[in-house]
Amino acid sequence: MTRTILALLCFLFCTFAGAAEAPRSILFLIADGAAISQFTVTRILRGAEFQTGRLPSTGLVATSPLPDSIVTDSAAAATAYATGVRTNYRAVGVDPSGRSHKTVLERAEELGKSTGLVTTTNFWDATPAAFAAHTPSRYDTDIIIGQMLSSGAAVIAGGGVRYFGVEGRPTLEEVADASAYTLIRTREELESATGERFLAVFPTEDQEVDFEEVRLPVLARWAIEKVAGNPEGFFLMIEHEGADGAAHVNMTDEFVASLISFDETVGVALDFASARDDVLVLVTGDHETGGLQIHRERGTEMELRWTTKGHTGEAVPIFAFGPGAGEFTGFMSGEDVGKKILRLLR
Repeated sequence: MTRTILALLCFLFCTFAGAAEAPRSILFLIADGAAISQFTVTRILRGAEFQTGRLPSTGLVATSPLPDSIVTDSAAAATAYATGVRTNYRAVGVDPSGRSHKTVLERAEELGKSTGLVTTTNFWDATPAAFAAHTPSRYDTDIIIGQMLSSGAAVIAGGGVRYFGVEGRPTLEEVADASAYTLIRTREELESATGERFLAVFPTEDQEVDFEEVRLPVLARWAIEKVAGNPEGFFLMIEHEGADGAAHVNMTDEFVASLISFDETVGVALDFASARDDVLVLVTGDHETGGLQIHRERGTEMELRWTTKGHTGEAVPIFAFGPGAGEFTGFMSGEDVGKKILRLLR
């Protein structure tokens, strides 16, 4: 009898201890194309203002997709994060056989949480698409847009204005009306918009750097405000694509500006989460782009050198803050990260 009671008490303790560690809300921030070198550059540039350094838990993530490919793309990497499943290069939300898998955003919707996707590139691009769409190719644009707009997400924000209203495609106004979204196209509309669901679409900039109308830290603060009122919590993915876009053409100035913008966005997320005790903040990259090297053995002037215009297979760091942060230490795979997020969602 004593042994039975002890076993029951142990079970109850573990159950409630685990529940206490489960976050009500998750802020998942992704710097596309950023690995260890990119975050190191940001730390050197930002010094005492380096916001990512405020996250106390750190791990590493191997980003390879299937066993026959060492280097991933954003679609496969984001699918691993979103579903906990490895998949083919270019696939979003499906496994290698094409079978759909539930994403963390879809799980959050089932739990009654508010959800959102924010990016500095086209809003249907590979990373956000993997959280709300299911298709063997990231380039199935019309299919992805339709699935994203029917996902239930309260906030979808990104670029892509020029895609609509041409070549027989509906206008943005028609798309927003058909899917019951409040359409936002300017900073003024962003600040004054009311409603329950918001579609913010801006002209995509070259190299996917910050929008001229609104930088990512401002857009992130707005998106957090829109989803934070739900008593059941929220799941919000925020991506800066500029580090990847600039690295693909080895444009250092745009690359650096994107890293700084992303780190400022991390600060916005942490300031919000620090005022509460139920928000998990995760900060990571999806893969490395550019084969970045940091040079100058002596002195304080940093020299950045690119070794490629493509992706590499370098592991990316992951940083965590808040309830459940301890889950994200050690050396993991991308699908491990996705499985942990799905397990923590309650």
